[in-house]
Amino acid sequence: MTPLLAHPTDEDLGRFVEGTLPDTERREVVAHIADCDECRILVVDSAEFIEPAKTESTKWWMAIAASLILALAIGGSAYWRLRDPLAPVIEATSQLTKRPVEPRLAGFSYIDLNRMRGDAETEIDAPSMQLQEKIADVIERRGDDPKTLHAKGIAYLLAAATATEPNEVKSDRTRSIAALQAAADREPGNVAYLTDLAAALLVTGDKTNRNLALGHLDKALSLDPRNPDALFNRALALRDSNSREALAAFNQYLAVDSSSKWADEARQHRDGLLPPPP
Repeated sequence: MTPLLAHPTDEDLGRFVEGTLPDTERREVVAHIADCDECRILVVDSAEFIEPAKTESTKWWMAIAASLILALAIGGSAYWRLRDPLAPVIEATSQLTKRPVEPRLAGFSYIDLNRMRGDAETEIDAPSMQLQEKIADVIERRGDDPKTLHAKGIAYLLAAATATEPNEVKSDRTRSIAALQAAADREPGNVAYLTDLAAALLVTGDKTNRNLALGHLDKALSLDPRNPDALFNRALALRDSNSREALAAFNQYLAVDSSSKWADEARQHRDGLLPPPP
């Protein structure tokens, strides 16, 4: 058994849910999950799929159920909030004055684009520091389910946007794309995963990645033709390669969203593609 201050091992958590963990160690796990949102979520999620051991199963399962009720009573609100691993990151990002990446990310609110890049002299403000903490929390999460992979992919994408060392930026972007690709592969019909994967590819500025992004966005729009994230990101993907198609793409976006701040930004992009007046 790992020390109380550390996470229990995956094996111990599995045995806890199965009902095969000895009393002493079980009490340690109960005490841990009462304070640890991450392990509590793993236990509750696992309990939906794992059948307790047959020996004295009813008695043992009642004890585990009581443990979970106690843990949820202590940290229940945090449990439901952290069912969405990205919720703290989205909340922290909303406090920024400039958005760290140009494409739209699913579930994130509008923020003016940060057009100043690579300025190592800029002092990190409190909202940025808080965001970095939330990003680190997501990156350290365990699990390889699609939701966790998607959250990690977004966390790495935002980490790359705030990194100053070129190697660190490249590494974080690579991890971001890999995690988002894995999430999209596991849930190919998830439009948010497709649009966010496209966003991560677009941020690299690479022509090959831009073409890959367009493929993911076309698939997303085949599933949801009026999805604003996919429409906006597709217009961005076309902006630097085909101005005529980009102009049509921005107009297509504005047909779906004509009044938000995203729409104002789309108009600026569109107007920049229009030929000058005679």
